[in-house]
Amino acid sequence: MQNHESLAAFFKSGNCRTFSRQRRSWGRVHADLVRRTGLAKEETDITSTRHLILLNLKGNSERGEYFLDGKPTAFVPRRPGAVLFVPAGCRWSGWEAGDATAAYLSISVERVFVTKLFERTLSSDLPSLSPDLGCEDSVIMNAGRAIAAELDGRYPLSTLIVESYAATIFAQLVRKQRYVQPARKGGLASANLARVLQRIEDDLATNLSLQQLAALAGLSIPTSAGHSGRRLALHHTPSSFIAGSRGRKSIFVTRL
Repeated sequence: MQNHESLAAFFKSGNCRTFSRQRRSWGRVHADLVRRTGLAKEETDITSTRHLILLNLKGNSERGEYFLDGKPTAFVPRRPGAVLFVPAGCRWSGWEAGDATAAYLSISVERVFVTKLFERTLSSDLPSLSPDLGCEDSVIMNAGRAIAAELDGRYPLSTLIVESYAATIFAQLVRKQRYVQPARKGGLASANLARVLQRIEDDLATNLSLQQLAALAGLSIPTSAGHSGRRLALHHTPSSFIAGSRGRKSIFVTRL
């Protein structure tokens, strides 16, 4: 069991063929980017003095068994883009298995950062944070990816940028846990939508098919003609969104 001030990326242990890690700290926010290949079953047993956010970047976590403070809790399968949150002082243990090639970003945030953040912004009592062992949230995912991008270089004002993204993550966690969101009808889950939009942006010159985009989102396309009107939760069909993205990019290039 690990219980120390400097949260190591090795809180997940298991046999793997290759292992790499990038690590950096910005004030009260700390991040580890871990990549592994040849991964088999891995085990976790940690009680951190910091809040822990885990963003799954590559590979599926498909099966396992989790415990919180020694009590069994439901295992939630996680795909790339999924987020796991464990508040400071909570013991998270168990095991999981999935794809042999995987990567994750762990973000650990000191308690005092979160306390001061909400003292400035909330008139009511400081909200208590509950564990969430698997959710898909585009706000948290994008903020986590932005923090990962800061690992690669020494950029001006990097600490301010990273702490702003960390504040966004905790504001969204509190909003999700404290306020009930209205049910949304139709459209894709947040993480699936983010993956589809990123693929569209990366391959604007390619004629992406609806089947390719559906596979990326884990969906199947019916053979009936009724699928042509399916929308991306952005009030656009895939084809109209791609056409609009191409138009916006061509205008941007023309102005350069």
